[in-house]
Amino acid sequence: LIFLILTVSAAGYCGFFVKWAFREDSPDFGIQAMIENSAKKPFIHRQLALVIVKETVELFPEQTKEKLSANLIEKKHIEKRFAQSNIPEKYVLEYYLMFIICFLSFFAAIWILKSLLTEILQDKVAGTLGACLFALIFPFFEVLGGYYYDCIEVMFLFLAAKFALHGNFIALLIIAPLATWNKESFFFFLATLYPLTRKNFDFKKSAAITLATMFVAGLAYLYVKMTFINNPGDMADSRIVEHFENILDLSSYFLSDSIYGVPLPSRMFFLHIIYVVWIVKNYWQKLSDAWKLHAKIALVVNGILYFLFVVPGELRDLSMLYPSLMILTTYFLQDIFQKNYQR
Repeated sequence: LIFLILTVSAAGYCGFFVKWAFREDSPDFGIQAMIENSAKKPFIHRQLALVIVKETVELFPEQTKEKLSANLIEKKHIEKRFAQSNIPEKYVLEYYLMFIICFLSFFAAIWILKSLLTEILQDKVAGTLGACLFALIFPFFEVLGGYYYDCIEVMFLFLAAKFALHGNFIALLIIAPLATWNKESFFFFLATLYPLTRKNFDFKKSAAITLATMFVAGLAYLYVKMTFINNPGDMADSRIVEHFENILDLSSYFLSDSIYGVPLPSRMFFLHIIYVVWIVKNYWQKLSDAWKLHAKIALVVNGILYFLFVVPGELRDLSMLYPSLMILTTYFLQDIFQKNYQR
């Protein structure tokens, strides 16, 4: 089981990294600009992994840093395998640490998702394969852009859903500012967890927990916003006109992109839309009332943010819907097993 999840996690992570690396050639949001705190807003606000990496490197003795850096520059472990990587030599340690942190976060995300799906469906086989499927389709969500914090984000999304489902509000309070420090949209995801928290507490306590987690997340965001207030760029760009134009453009439903190095259907490809509609239509009734309400709130909140501020077809910014999509998809997998393989 460990080998299986390690393998699919490695595949999904490499599918992401082979296409984007850490965007090192971009002066606006590349790894060097991020480390030097010169990146544009809102990218510069995604600080969690950067702080961990920079503080860790600072702990190394100078002689150790020089020796490790020289070894990594000579061996080129990453550059030999990923053509997109172009590691700045003065930040080679930071780059390798970021690579490790992102992969371990993605690996952890798949384990957490496996646990979450298994608990909801009471089916270890379907839960495991549902999590493995997410690992493999992750690069499909990263087609218009991919960033190091996306791998960490999915870990926090699944972890927060699991904590909310168990009523573990202390853990939620702890991860809320950290996850928001990784990506500010997590602040809004916390609101979608209210129905899951409500399963364990009465209305007042559930509302108080939701507001408390959003408050500490808001403080974390306010801190990072004020820290980089003088950086160039805007908080977000209005995209609503682009979305309407994209919806009316028939060619947008027949797009392909390089995924795992192969031209495959991408973005709002018409078969992808048909699949999502079909899966919701056929398996929605299997969701508990709490998960139904969570999915509805996530759809409204994430939908508004997506249509207002996100480039059309950038599926990674529909990440608040990942838990709901994977639960519905795993019900589909379970249905296949029950119909075809029961003895």
